[in-house]
Amino acid sequence: MKVKRDQITGLALVILGIVMLVLISQFKKPITAEYPGPRMMPGIAAIGMIICGLGIFVNGCRQKTADKTVITKAGMLRVVITFAALCLYILGMQYLGFLIVTPLLVFGLAVYFAKASHVEVKIWVCIVFAVAVTAIIWAMYVPLFGMELPVGSLFE
Repeated sequence: MKVKRDQITGLALVILGIVMLVLISQFKKPITAEYPGPRMMPGIAAIGMIICGLGIFVNGCRQKTADKTVITKAGMLRVVITFAALCLYILGMQYLGFLIVTPLLVFGLAVYFAKASHVEVKIWVCIVFAVAVTAIIWAMYVPLFGMELPVGSLFE
């Protein structure tokens, strides 16, 4: 039996979802009815990744022929770097908090993907983009939903 691309993708999504659940379980604030806490949204995303990964895996098992296209080494490297960046992001939020780690992650990934795609992007554009994404997420969580975002154990 040949392993198909969908099986690998599905399995990778399941593993990523499980790793994310393990990492966010280390956040100290519990999920309650009146305050879902900083674990809720990443938890929903992780569970969604697991469910989608299982669906993709099952679909790959049901296919009779293997796909001819496979991910290139450069593409796999991008996946690994993005996964590592997200793991560092979750760990970094525990110590440095959302407002420090989020713009760093967004900036780093924006620059990395621009260079990997051979696109010329000015650094100031990436900085503005990272700050804007962070501000929009903060504005949605804190004033709009009335939720707290991690401030980091170094600043508590």
